Amino acid sequence: MMPADRLVFWVLLFVLAVSLGACKSRKPGECKSDTDCKDQVKGVGVCFRGSEETEIGRCMTVKEARAARESLMQKRTGACEDRDGDGFGAGTACETPIDCNDADPAVNPGAAELCDVADNNCNQTINEGLSQCVGTVLGGKTDPVVGMVTTATSGVEVAPNGDLWVTDLHRIYRIKPNGEVKLVAGSHMPGYQDGEGDSARFHDPRGLAVDQEGNVYVADCSNNCVRRINPGGQVAVYAGKCSSQPDDTGLDQDGDWQRARFWCPVDVAIHKDGSILVVDMYNAKIKRITTQRQVHTVAGRGGMEDQDGYVVFGYKNGPAKQAQFDQPAGIAIASDGTVYIADRRNNCIRKLKQDNVSDFAGRCKNGSDQGGHLDGKAQLAEFRLPDSVDVGQNGSVYVADTHNHCIRKIHSGRVTTIAGSPKNQGYYDGSVDQALFNGPQTISLSRAGRCFIADTGNYRIRTMICP
Repeated sequence: MMPADRLVFWVLLFVLAVSLGACKSRKPGECKSDTDCKDQVKGVGVCFRGSEETEIGRCMTVKEARAARESLMQKRTGACEDRDGDGFGAGTACETPIDCNDADPAVNPGAAELCDVADNNCNQTINEGLSQCVGTVLGGKTDPVVGMVTTATSGVEVAPNGDLWVTDLHRIYRIKPNGEVKLVAGSHMPGYQDGEGDSARFHDPRGLAVDQEGNVYVADCSNNCVRRINPGGQVAVYAGKCSSQPDDTGLDQDGDWQRARFWCPVDVAIHKDGSILVVDMYNAKIKRITTQRQVHTVAGRGGMEDQDGYVVFGYKNGPAKQAQFDQPAGIAIASDGTVYIADRRNNCIRKLKQDNVSDFAGRCKNGSDQGGHLDGKAQLAEFRLPDSVDVGQNGSVYVADTHNHCIRKIHSGRVTTIAGSPKNQGYYDGSVDQALFNGPQTISLSRAGRCFIADTGNYRIRTMICP
């Protein structure tokens, strides 16, 4: 190679290296000048850098850049003051300009609510009343967004009068439609004790059901029984022997309310005849408590011993008492009496109708690692360890697809994801396509079509309008 050729070669190599390095130094949408925004923005692209000292900017439309510049100037020239001394400020210069407790008159209760992570109208509920938005009603273990601190929200139920009932660790809360929160029963200490208020004791209560008279039925999982809270707040055993002692755990027996035995009941539902259906999770059965408080099994044959003497569970359709479930977790009753069951470890939704169990949605595959996420025809769809179901006024079935971290809908033989990012856990309030959940465990619908979700991994009760 001639010296001149070598020079040309090295110049070309240098130019190529610089151009490649420049491409790799910026992510898509980043820019150093307006010309970098060609093909990045439809129409005229503007490279907005925020300040002259900033080397890398973002490609925007002229309208977006103008709004960004205005917001930047407000932050530079505005104020962020903490007038009430609670550690949060208010004003245009704040990262989060809403402090509902601040004395700043600019923070105005009654302002329009927006689909974002702020309580813009200062009523302790985020995104309420907004379609296509997910908001927070209660909780947060640390730095609660609204309301009081909660620890392990697992159950939520909308009562006929609009009250919201919540199980949180070993406590039962009631939230009035006006946002008032009250501890009705239980404390941070686990145990079993009937009584009233914080003198009563629960041990990992899960699902709830509320009848027309205001009685609240609670699946008290680790106490292996069903409890009832009357309208006066008095807690009493309704069926089963309430105990977490080893000799009282792992039992399965039908009979009257005193002789009956459960093994971790996790959900309850009220039939139109007044009886209570109970999901007896570790016995893999659905049981009924009659109005005379007699308990009998209506579906599920329970576990079977294998050749090594271990109790195993499985999957089988057919006559109700011969059917097999594996850790059934949630239950809901439609207006026609059809019972829908979230069959957790079989990764599907089952149906109990006319004493027969069949598949309703999802490819039933036994095992905690056998689930997946797939929308489409009901018989081809996939769920992953779903924990809860509820039925809407139009007959649609809604599912808390717990380990897919999203909310699903079953309607007209098809399954769709209506909120959350499948398989991506997290916490974010906002539009349904951006919202994030972390192990949603329970879903309950109001008569107006609003869903309330116990987002267990985020220690919160979330809400949205269910389509």
